[in-house]
Amino acid sequence: MCVAYPGKVLSIENNHARVDFTGSVVPVNVSMVSVQPGDYVLVHAGMAIQKVETEEAKEWIALFRDLEDATAETADDIKAAAQEESETIAASESQTEEIHHA
Repeated sequence: MCVAYPGKVLSIENNHARVDFTGSVVPVNVSMVSVQPGDYVLVHAGMAIQKVETEEAKEWIALFRDLEDATAETADDIKAAAQEESETIAASESQTEEIHHA
């Protein structure tokens, strides 16, 4: 499965463009699509495969940002639960050790 993320065309020289993917600027072959600086494109394997309307591109970018935030929150929750479980196990082991030494 391939997930395309919209990038904004910054400049074009011949068949290559500099495309900004939320701060990462990469060279992209634009020979398959007709685009101008300021347009958004979807890219696969270094080739622009489709032009995307600005509003649609901004909606996708916001959606990906929301997914990233939700994933980060879930990861934080998992880390906190694992830390709590680790502390509970350590406390239990400590109590068991105290019982054996008594």
